[in-house]
Amino acid sequence: MAVQTDIEANQYTLKSCVETMTAVTNLSHRLQIRTNEVQQLNAQLALLQRMYKDARAEISVLKAENKELKRKATVMFRFGGPPYAAVEEQGGGNLLGGLGSTEATPSRTAQDGGKKKRSAIE
Repeated sequence: MAVQTDIEANQYTLKSCVETMTAVTNLSHRLQIRTNEVQQLNAQLALLQRMYKDARAEISVLKAENKELKRKATVMFRFGGPPYAAVEEQGGGNLLGGLGSTEATPSRTAQDGGKKKRSAIE
């Protein structure tokens, strides 16, 4: 630079400053783009976390319903409740009335009594 004139040195310095500013501007743009991507990914993550929480709650409800249906099926099997087709025709309502109700007991008594009468007749 010592051999250059002042004008040439100033032009070189100005050219270096412009190149540096261009590089810094490009880095700034890239950083802004990355920041926007991170914000979008954080929003997606929050949405997915909410969906996951809702799905877990729904699974919990379905498991409870499944457990209740299994219990009802067991009670119907043990106490000789109506066949599956009859339950479907009536809209799948609670035909047993509840565990230990008097509605389930007569059907078993009727079945046992019917079996005893048949064996006594034979």
